Amino acid sequence: MDWLTWVSVSALIIGVWHELNRFPATGKSLIKLQEAIDDLQSENEDLKQRLSALEDDYEQVAEQLDRIRDPAYWRAIDEKDGQTLYELDKQRGDI
Repeated sequence: MDWLTWVSVSALIIGVWHELNRFPATGKSLIKLQEAIDDLQSENEDLKQRLSALEDDYEQVAEQLDRIRDPAYWRAIDEKDGQTLYELDKQRGDI
Protein backbone atom coordinates (compact mmCIF):
# COMPACT_ATOMS: atom_id res chain seq x y z
CA MET A 1 0.00 0.00 0.00
CA ASP A 2 1.49 3.34 -1.00
CA TRP A 3 1.73 6.23 1.41
CA LEU A 4 -1.17 8.19 -0.14
CA THR A 5 -3.57 5.30 0.35
CA TRP A 6 -2.30 4.81 3.88
CA VAL A 7 -2.85 8.49 4.69
CA SER A 8 -6.37 8.35 3.19
CA VAL A 9 -7.35 5.27 5.20
CA SER A 10 -5.88 6.76 8.36
CA ALA A 11 -7.77 10.02 7.82
CA LEU A 12 -11.00 8.10 7.31
CA ILE A 13 -10.50 6.10 10.51
CA ILE A 14 -9.66 9.25 12.47
CA GLY A 15 -12.70 11.02 11.01
CA VAL A 16 -15.07 8.22 12.00
CA TRP A 17 -13.54 8.01 15.48
CA HIS A 18 -13.83 11.80 15.85
CA GLU A 19 -17.49 11.82 14.81
CA LEU A 20 -18.35 9.00 17.22
CA ASN A 21 -16.64 10.82 20.09
CA ARG A 22 -17.93 14.23 19.05
CA PHE A 23 -21.52 13.11 18.80
CA PRO A 24 -22.22 10.42 21.42
CA ALA A 25 -25.74 10.16 20.08
CA THR A 26 -24.29 8.82 16.84
CA GLY A 27 -22.52 6.07 18.73
CA LYS A 28 -25.68 5.28 20.66
CA SER A 29 -27.66 5.22 17.43
CA LEU A 30 -25.17 2.81 15.91
CA ILE A 31 -25.40 0.58 18.98
CA LYS A 32 -29.22 0.64 18.80
CA LEU A 33 -29.04 -0.12 15.10
CA GLN A 34 -26.76 -3.10 15.76
CA GLU A 35 -29.16 -4.32 18.47
CA ALA A 36 -32.06 -4.02 16.03
CA ILE A 37 -30.11 -5.98 13.42
CA ASP A 38 -29.32 -8.67 16.00
CA ASP A 39 -33.01 -8.85 16.95
CA LEU A 40 -34.01 -9.20 13.30
CA GLN A 41 -31.46 -11.95 12.75
CA SER A 42 -32.78 -13.79 15.80
CA GLU A 43 -36.37 -13.38 14.60
CA ASN A 44 -35.33 -14.58 11.14
CA GLU A 45 -33.82 -17.75 12.62
CA ASP A 46 -36.99 -18.32 14.66
CA LEU A 47 -39.14 -17.89 11.54
CA LYS A 48 -36.94 -20.33 9.62
CA GLN A 49 -37.44 -22.93 12.35
CA ARG A 50 -41.21 -22.34 12.43
CA LEU A 51 -41.39 -22.61 8.64
CA SER A 52 -39.48 -25.87 8.74
CA ALA A 53 -41.92 -27.23 11.34
CA LEU A 54 -44.87 -26.12 9.19
CA GLU A 55 -43.36 -27.85 6.15
CA ASP A 56 -43.04 -31.06 8.17
CA ASP A 57 -46.66 -30.73 9.33
CA TYR A 58 -47.79 -30.10 5.75
CA GLU A 59 -46.01 -33.23 4.51
CA GLN A 60 -47.67 -35.32 7.23
CA VAL A 61 -51.13 -33.95 6.42
CA ALA A 62 -50.57 -34.48 2.69
CA GLU A 63 -49.60 -38.11 3.32
CA GLN A 64 -52.66 -38.63 5.53
CA LEU A 65 -54.90 -37.24 2.77
CA ASP A 66 -53.23 -39.52 0.23
CA ARG A 67 -53.84 -42.47 2.54
CA ILE A 68 -57.54 -41.55 2.77
CA ARG A 69 -57.87 -41.10 -1.01
CA ASP A 70 -56.03 -44.30 -1.95
CA PRO A 71 -56.05 -46.81 0.92
CA ALA A 72 -55.28 -49.84 -1.29
CA TYR A 73 -52.08 -48.26 -2.60
CA TRP A 74 -50.88 -47.26 0.87
CA ARG A 75 -51.80 -50.63 2.35
CA ALA A 76 -49.61 -52.27 -0.31
CA ILE A 77 -46.78 -49.85 0.51
CA ASP A 78 -47.09 -50.50 4.25
CA GLU A 79 -47.11 -54.26 3.66
CA LYS A 80 -44.24 -53.96 1.18
CA ASP A 81 -46.36 -55.85 -1.35
CA GLY A 82 -44.59 -55.20 -4.63
CA GLN A 83 -46.91 -57.41 -6.65
CA THR A 84 -50.03 -55.49 -5.55
CA LEU A 85 -48.29 -52.18 -6.24
CA TYR A 86 -47.36 -53.42 -9.69
CA GLU A 87 -50.96 -54.50 -10.38
CA LEU A 88 -52.36 -51.18 -9.13
CA ASP A 89 -49.93 -49.20 -11.31
CA LYS A 90 -50.79 -51.43 -14.26
CA GLN A 91 -54.54 -50.89 -13.74
CA ARG A 92 -54.05 -47.11 -13.53
CA GLY A 93 -51.97 -47.00 -16.69
CA ASP A 94 -48.84 -45.84 -14.88
CA ILE A 95 -46.92 -48.75 -16.43
